[in-house]
Amino acid sequence: MMVHAREPDPPSVWYFHEGVRWRVSERDARGDPGALRDWCLIFASDEAVRRVWEYPPYWRRLSREALIALSWGR
Repeated sequence: MMVHAREPDPPSVWYFHEGVRWRVSERDARGDPGALRDWCLIFASDEAVRRVWEYPPYWRRLSREALIALSWGR
């Protein structure tokens, strides 16, 4: 299990993969029905949204390739 250390008011991260622009942001999920953790990462494009529950606290420093791999986690 990854330990989560919340940073105050973090900016979103943007990246492109196969011509699609993705926005990655951290979200407080404590009020969401069925939430698996208190916080999650949201990967959002115009076509899809992915929610990732397990991720490292240093996710903002990951490379584009590492973020892409992380986005397929659940």
